[in-house]
Amino acid sequence: MLVALTGLWAGFLISPEPERACPAPTELRLITAPENLAGLDRLTRQYVHDNRDAEGCPAVHMTVAAAPPPIHLRDAFANNWERVEDRRGRPYARLYDLQPDAWVATSSTGPDELRGDGVPWLGDGGSDLVVGQDELVLAMTESRREELLDHQKYPDRYPLSEVWATLRDKMGMTIARPFPETSMSALIGTDDLVRGLKLSPGAYEKLENELVAEGLGADTVTALLCEFSRLSAPNAAARELPGGPKIALLVPSHSVDDYNAGRVPGCAGTGGGERLIAVHHPAFSKLEYHYVGVSLRGQASKGRQELVRKFGEWLKARQLFPGTQVAGTVKADKGRLAQLETRLLDHLRPELDLRLLVDTSGSADRPVRVQAAEALRGQSRILGPRDHVEVLALGSPAAGGRADVTAIAAQSTRKQLGAVSAMIEDTPFDRWDAPVSAALRRLGDRGTSAASPVVLLTDGRLFDDENGDGAALAIGRALQDASSVSGLYVVVFGQNRCAVPELIGTGKPYHCVLAGDRVTETITRAIITVRSWR
Repeated sequence: MLVALTGLWAGFLISPEPERACPAPTELRLITAPENLAGLDRLTRQYVHDNRDAEGCPAVHMTVAAAPPPIHLRDAFANNWERVEDRRGRPYARLYDLQPDAWVATSSTGPDELRGDGVPWLGDGGSDLVVGQDELVLAMTESRREELLDHQKYPDRYPLSEVWATLRDKMGMTIARPFPETSMSALIGTDDLVRGLKLSPGAYEKLENELVAEGLGADTVTALLCEFSRLSAPNAAARELPGGPKIALLVPSHSVDDYNAGRVPGCAGTGGGERLIAVHHPAFSKLEYHYVGVSLRGQASKGRQELVRKFGEWLKARQLFPGTQVAGTVKADKGRLAQLETRLLDHLRPELDLRLLVDTSGSADRPVRVQAAEALRGQSRILGPRDHVEVLALGSPAAGGRADVTAIAAQSTRKQLGAVSAMIEDTPFDRWDAPVSAALRRLGDRGTSAASPVVLLTDGRLFDDENGDGAALAIGRALQDASSVSGLYVVVFGQNRCAVPELIGTGKPYHCVLAGDRVTETITRAIITVRSWR
């Protein structure tokens, strides 16, 4: 017994002391445009590493997230980062994702405009810090850049209108950019084009129509780069051209570096194919990134405010994109951008009668039901007061049976989106897949006076019911014959490919995109794209 007790006592004496638990670090939450996430995240990790105590415990925990699109920012800040929506006839409050302690804005224009609207959470602007600089460029493959240099050895010495004409007319290039209402850098770049090309109102409207018809349908710089990467992939045989796609991207210069280095968030394919080369021009704006402290109601504390200040000064000393060379001097004009945004939202995007066709097969239940409904709730700002959304279900009562198209929600306004979303959630997803071509023939028989676009939300398996390899032709012919359907936009959930990327036998517009993990942005992109399909 004595031996046992002695052994127990010896074991107690030599047991290591338990590790000291680290105290909870102060939380700091940052938002910025999606194209800035990689750079800002890299710096926050360095800041956390550099601010540990002697025991190795971090003093701060930092989270970086994408800011809402510019069209949503006003509502988010004005309403303390909350939005109220209709859920089954009752008001329901929810957050616009991450509530920020600081905002790294792409320009002073956004914060200044919000302050001018009376938003109380951003201070007076005197404490804002310029924490980085960059400039907009035209990015293209090296082969396309060399082709441009054959026409104009020094493009930056020519007027932008002549460079534009060379790219468009002599080289057959598309100049793609994100939609300007959902990307501040794209809004600034669009204003550069209006000014640099000396566009009349009619010519600017033509430019925006070209963006919708020929652009890559991107709502952010990140989405634009991902789509370009897809088109550049070696397996994109239908679009593959020697020298890469005939597309130039209007993007910030640092985004070219991120693309080539494979640092585009959520887009792992970049950096492995054609490299992008930046073509600079003095008509494009210099971008200044402003660090703006945010004090939302009920979130303020002296410790957190001090940390916001310290990190801002630390970031200013290091700069957000320290390796970026900035030669341009043109700066964004707040008044011009405000006018441009108003014109976009109120005049250039026409009234929309949108039909959402929801795949209600059993296989679509998990990937489509909740995600689609949730994404639709977030579209109230992108829809105008005259826009309407109708939701229809597509399914078959039996395998290989007839295609049924039934109503889920009648034509509804943006104020009714919460109720519409609840109806989608309450819809039984217990049908079999039905051919898209059959659905288009049913929708095309409605005999309406004006054709309207259809956005199909599906897990993609219904493409299998289109007679195998003839799917592209079957859907194309059905779309062409559907007099009341102006175009088809397919959003595929839960898959890594679209089984029918292009159609045969129709001149009407068609897009097929993957929902990925940014479903709300994907639906926003679809709505903007189909506006001109009439």
